[in-house]
Amino acid sequence: MSERKGGGPGRLNGILRRSAGDVAAIRRQTAWLADATRELNAVLPPRLHGHWQVAALSTEALVITAESPAWSTPLRAQQAALLDAAAALMGKRPEKLKVRLATARQIPPRRAGQAMSPATADHLESAARGMDNPRLAASLRRLASRRRR
Repeated sequence: MSERKGGGPGRLNGILRRSAGDVAAIRRQTAWLADATRELNAVLPPRLHGHWQVAALSTEALVITAESPAWSTPLRAQQAALLDAAAALMGKRPEKLKVRLATARQIPPRRAGQAMSPATADHLESAARGMDNPRLAASLRRLASRRRR
């Protein structure tokens, strides 16, 4: 079977064959960054372990990502130790340390609570009719109307 040459979807086998070198390179780079994170972690106080990771490492810069601003500040305070440890890994000390914040994890939307029963909506409407306070009555009617949606 021939592979498609158009702009549409291609066969997965063909795509993987063409990008096998790229995937292997990405895996090697990922493993190397994970190893660098473990090595650099050894020079940090235990309270910082697990709250950051190496994003990039070159002679220009050691780039790390922190979970939050609360963790980035103590990591910056360890700049000299991190750069010295990076020098031991690479043979040359990076010129600077860059601390980036990791992107926030996506929090799934909250599930809707239990649906309001017709009897509950009727009770809210009845309570709204008996209210002397017009703002409270309007709020109760608004709440009761959610049943109808």
